[in-house]
Amino acid sequence: MKKLNYLIVLSVIMISSLAFIKEEAPVSGKDFRSYFTQVLKHSKEYTLEVANAMPEQDYRYRPTPEVRTFGEQMAHIGMSASSILHRFIKGDQNKSMSMEKRKELEQSIGKNKAQVIELITNSFDDAIKTLEKMSDEDLQKTFIFEYAPDKPELTKEEGFLILRDHITHHRGQAIIYLREKGITPPTYRPF
Repeated sequence: MKKLNYLIVLSVIMISSLAFIKEEAPVSGKDFRSYFTQVLKHSKEYTLEVANAMPEQDYRYRPTPEVRTFGEQMAHIGMSASSILHRFIKGDQNKSMSMEKRKELEQSIGKNKAQVIELITNSFDDAIKTLEKMSDEDLQKTFIFEYAPDKPELTKEEGFLILRDHITHHRGQAIIYLREKGITPPTYRPF
């Protein structure tokens, strides 16, 4: 029960922080691309530090039966980032997979630290390259975000913010796993 309360409190704090951060980010064109490319590069480094901090034998660690293992959590970061990027930002439905298929792959890949590291690296690199190539007009094109209950119409620029928020959310959960294993997590640094 203590662990569950801790996870709930941390999630509320993270969500509140993310709402504030979103409002502070530049919101158009080249300024956004320049700023957000750096955000993604820093997030990649930090996420890889978190992934590398856990010994491979503990990638199967699960604090409670109803949550992902550490490895699954980290694989989820990479797979979901890729899915959000392809499905909503790139509009490429062919490279997006169902949630059931993603979960199955997360469970498989999440057992192998090297595969998780590769997945995270590739998903961030793809997001960075995509953002760098997008024009101001591309960033203002819209999509329907089907995963939200109200299915809002968002710009692709806002899609990158969703991508970052989702990564931050799951990376924060992974940090709790590290602490529960007695591992000091990498030091947080702002982007």
